[in-house]
Order: sequence, then structure tokens, then C-alpha cells
Amino acid sequence: MTIAELRVHFTHLINTYVTDPDQRSRLLTLVRLDDVPAKGILVELTAYLSACITEHDAKVIKDIAFYFC
Repeated sequence: MTIAELRVHFTHLINTYVTDPDQRSRLLTLVRLDDVPAKGILVELTAYLSACITEHDAKVIKDIAFYFC
């Protein structure tokens, strides 16, 4: 997974699962940093993930953790 793919996946996950607009904006700002803090974003994103997460999104999260944490 490349950094560009990481950004696309994080953007999708944040827009899909983060309900608080202020938190969504802050996380999207972190995604745009040169050095994306993947582990920190995953930690904060976890609070918004519910049992309703799709199988595809679960795989994406596992891939992010594998490649960037």
C-alpha cells in the first residue's frame, strides 16, 4: 500500500464512520500531512467504528495496520 492509497482509504473511512464534523475535519487534516500519523489516526478512528463495519473496510484497516503501524 502506498501513501497515496493510505490517504484514499483513510479519507473513505473517516467520511464513512466519523459522525462528529469537527473531529472529521481534524482527522482529514492529519491525513493530508506529509508524514501521515497512521497509528494515531487508527486509534482515534477506532472509537467511531461499530459492529456494522463492512468486511472490505475491516480488511483495509488490517492492511493499514500491517503496512504502517
